[in-house]
Amino acid sequence: MRVFLPFMFLLSMVVVVGCGGQVVVPETNEDTVTQSMRPILERVVETGDLEIANELQSYIEEDLASVDQAKADALMKDFRELQSMSDQNAVKAKAKEMLSKL
Repeated sequence: MRVFLPFMFLLSMVVVVGCGGQVVVPETNEDTVTQSMRPILERVVETGDLEIANELQSYIEEDLASVDQAKADALMKDFRELQSMSDQNAVKAKAKEMLSKL
């Protein structure tokens, strides 16, 4: 997923640039970022797999922070707590809590 999104972004940029010379940069907004984070958190809620959760860090630190710093700070605090957990049920519960904050 982490490789797929940048690849699709670059591909869309090539198409846009090749179609008239104007570069149209897609606007990043909170809805776009949270929609990208939601499926990741949903998978963590289902599986309790921390490896999946690691994908969230860049979304929170870079994308969400650029549109809503307060929400990014709260979710980064939760993310760090999530990373320190070893019990699968606790991981699922924390991911569910984070999901509710989106």
